[in-house]
Amino acid sequence: MTELEAINYILNQINSPGVTAPEVGMPDYDAAVARLAEASAWVQKRGWWYNTETNVTLTPETNGTIILPTNLTKILTASSGFMLDRSGLAYDANTQSTDFSAYSSINVDWVLLQPWDNLPTTAQDVIRMAAAQEMIVIELEDMRKADNLTARYQEAYVEMKKDDLEVKKRSIAYNPAFIITRGGVRPNRTGGLFPSGNNLGR
Repeated sequence: MTELEAINYILNQINSPGVTAPEVGMPDYDAAVARLAEASAWVQKRGWWYNTETNVTLTPETNGTIILPTNLTKILTASSGFMLDRSGLAYDANTQSTDFSAYSSINVDWVLLQPWDNLPTTAQDVIRMAAAQEMIVIELEDMRKADNLTARYQEAYVEMKKDDLEVKKRSIAYNPAFIITRGGVRPNRTGGLFPSGNNLGR
């Protein structure tokens, strides 16, 4: 699904005509874009398989600071200790400083806000439905109509969680440390940990 198709889905929920191209300046279109962006940030902030990166190497600038990406949602772990985002710069909560000159590099795990086109279908479904519900409440003030989307939203959310667990199970199973604990036997897709019928294709 394209982002424009998601926007048209939201517009349809408030009985507003769809668009064939971006219509910046049209109130309903601008509102739909805003609701979609808000819902995307809200859903993604939890951290899922599609927006979590691990073991990312950061190198301090010559002045000791580390510039963080603008789409950073949160830092999960850092080899230097407790790291936070302070106005786009890495902040060491242990030393209360943005100076990381003592380190040649730091490895982090973090969550990044992904653009629409980078999201899997299950995430897009959850986000567009959350945005549509909010749009209905704000624009129509129709709680009953918004509640009608609840079941579909919950179903989509469950599917996304299932995908998240499945991908993480596969990642753990194929991690070298995991393989060592199982006597060096790599899991088999057919008849092993993941039978051939248990695929992610959705």
